Amino acid sequence: MKSPRTTNRTLSLLALSLAVILVSIVAEGAVITGDDEVNSRDVLVGPCGVPGAMGPTGVNDDFTNRSINTGIANVPPGGLTSAAATVLFRNTVQNTGVADDLFLLTAPVVPAGFAIEISTDQGDNYVALEPQDPGVALRLAYRAAAIVLVRVTAPAGLKILTGFDTVIRVASTVTPSAANDTIDRLYTGFIRLEKSVTTINGPGNSAVATPGAEIEFAITYSNVTSGDGVGNSLLTAHNLVITENGNAAPNNWGQTTEHVIGASDTQGGVIIGDRDGSTSLTDMITILEPRQSGVFKFKRRIK
Repeated sequence: MKSPRTTNRTLSLLALSLAVILVSIVAEGAVITGDDEVNSRDVLVGPCGVPGAMGPTGVNDDFTNRSINTGIANVPPGGLTSAAATVLFRNTVQNTGVADDLFLLTAPVVPAGFAIEISTDQGDNYVALEPQDPGVALRLAYRAAAIVLVRVTAPAGLKILTGFDTVIRVASTVTPSAANDTIDRLYTGFIRLEKSVTTINGPGNSAVATPGAEIEFAITYSNVTSGDGVGNSLLTAHNLVITENGNAAPNNWGQTTEHVIGASDTQGGVIIGDRDGSTSLTDMITILEPRQSGVFKFKRRIK
């Protein structure tokens, strides 16, 4: 069978807000070949185009990661989604046995409140699937492969920035002991943003936010999704844009502070607005892979 936290002083006279734009989100996966042990199985199922993908522990926990894009706007980490959402997954099933076979597709693991539907005809028809159902039939010729669509509908009220696993199992009817699992993982958003404000250069080395003191705004961003294994379909953020406007409510630092040139980004993001008199800064990060993180920082001086 295949189965950065420092205690920062907050500034009462300053408020911080954040606008994030994901210009594009691309799912990526690598193709693996030449693995005789994996490809000698009677059946494989995995991410689209990569039925023999390997997960963190083997061929039964390979995965396809996707994220919802509704019900998550302006919801902070720890909050709950505000709307239901449907996400489409694509998996490839391959007959690696010695003859034509009839396979049964089941979903033995489904998150509570989720609805799972499977299509074997490119989306013309879907069959609802419960964990106890006997399965959806898929006939494959010797060494043939097919794409199946899995439509996952998640309810509202799910914790933000969390992955929910649906396990898709494909079992042979010719060789009942032959089966393979893959995971279709749905995330409730996948870019975490954490903000802090610290007094770093007060008059007389004071940490109190008084006129003349410098304060540092730090925005830590991270891709919370999994990326272990080989050949899995990953969630990678492309063209991540973080905008901080000191005159956009609830911010008020645009009028109460002056800009200190020297903004930075640990991932080499392109920063716009790092100049004298600026009241708005934008950081553009080209790519953020699973488990990657970075920090966008800029300083202001209290008037």
